[in-house]
Amino acid sequence: MTLKSTSNVFSALFATMFLASCGDSDDSLEPNTYIANVASAPTYFGVESNIVIDAVADVEDGDDTVASDIFSFNYEFGTSYRLLVDQFPAAASGDDGSTIILTGLIEVISATPDPIGTSYKYDNVELSGNPFTEESAGVYGFYQYEFLCADNVDCDALVAIADSGGLVNIEFEYTGGDVPITLVWWN
Repeated sequence: MTLKSTSNVFSALFATMFLASCGDSDDSLEPNTYIANVASAPTYFGVESNIVIDAVADVEDGDDTVASDIFSFNYEFGTSYRLLVDQFPAAASGDDGSTIILTGLIEVISATPDPIGTSYKYDNVELSGNPFTEESAGVYGFYQYEFLCADNVDCDALVAIADSGGLVNIEFEYTGGDVPITLVWWN
């Protein structure tokens, strides 16, 4: 019985050493540190995309990503960022051999809010899957981003048609504060 246990331990040890030796010797699974520049306005990719709306993170000499994929990073609509990040491949993602890249925040180098009054326009936003919601009294949501409603804009009507299947054009304005954007126009 002792011999069987010993042989199982040696088999497991041999298999572990064999699998470890099969990897690249260039330390490709080690994280690399890069600078990432995150846009102040999210990009609307559309409902056919894996990511409907998110801020693009341009990673200098690394793999570009989006703000929501940077671990431990809290993006605020209307603020551009310069970040120090680590990136490393986590696993092969498919038959094509492509690799999933994981990005983690090391440090926020700078966070620069847009000037008050900066306009953000989104054309042809598809009204499916409820892109517009009422989050709480006077606070609405455009996917994951909260916004306020300008006095002359009927946000309740927009929420009411949010799953109608049509298209809408919208314009936000940077107003700062806890909810930094305000819907100023839609049609």
